[in-house]
Amino acid sequence: MTIELSVDGAAQVRLWHRVSQFLFREARLLDEWRLREWYDEMLTDDIRYAVPATDVRDGAGDALGLVDDDAARLRQRVEQLLNGEVWCENPRSRTNRMIGNVEILADRGAHLDVAANVVVHRFGHGRSDAYVGKYRFELVVDGESFRIRRRVVVLDHETLYEHGKLSIIL
Repeated sequence: MTIELSVDGAAQVRLWHRVSQFLFREARLLDEWRLREWYDEMLTDDIRYAVPATDVRDGAGDALGLVDDDAARLRQRVEQLLNGEVWCENPRSRTNRMIGNVEILADRGAHLDVAANVVVHRFGHGRSDAYVGKYRFELVVDGESFRIRRRVVVLDHETLYEHGKLSIIL
């Protein structure tokens, strides 16, 4: 017996596919260190990029995080990374991101709330590290594509001790 998707179901699958392709492109740009292109083409002017502390659970909003960048600070981070000003990224690391379990949590009309699992492998300076966690995005519709207004990376690690500094954009 063949079950056909309804029109609404087919539209949801197409939207999920578009979102997934967008996230895969973002991963590729970051892995290729095409950070200016990533910043200019994939982010909104009011972007927030956050990496909460690894020992804070259950959304403690007043806790200090590892990263909490607005657009200006994120642009500065990109320029420092590309200009060799971040000593532990000179020479820069090689990264490889694996993204899975992409899920559209809510369609709010003007934006989508999206979740995905991620593993970012970082190689450099004789080390290899794996950052394991979850992405949470607020994606704003931009024509046939999207732009990221909020990007939160919740790491599953209890500590980053063995990883050292968080010097890459997760």
